Amino acid sequence: MKKQLKRIGFFRELPYGGPEGLSINSSLSEFSLEKKVKVISYLRSGTACVVSPGVSRDVISSERDIIGALSLLTDGVFLWPSDFPYYFEKYSVGIPQEFLEHMEQNVWVISTDINIQNLEL
Repeated sequence: MKKQLKRIGFFRELPYGGPEGLSINSSLSEFSLEKKVKVISYLRSGTACVVSPGVSRDVISSERDIIGALSLLTDGVFLWPSDFPYYFEKYSVGIPQEFLEHMEQNVWVISTDINIQNLEL
């Protein structure tokens, strides 16, 4: 049986977000610089389980800057889009408390032995 991943960072304003997602503008948070660096590093080090040939653009900026190629990343429990660390770093979008506690329990390191074939997106 496949393990269902918990989705985070799929804000409703994003092209791949859904109407049930949080608003990117209403989920802002504040962190110490030390914790923010740990969160960004963790998010960027996720294992890619889906990669798209398209690009992600900043939906908040009026210039709609290109963020980069879009992929879906995981740590084996949570699933997030690859532009989530960008929005967290630049705009301090919110991080669910459950995910923060999960990252802390993992000492801010993602396991390298994730079998994505056993995961349900």
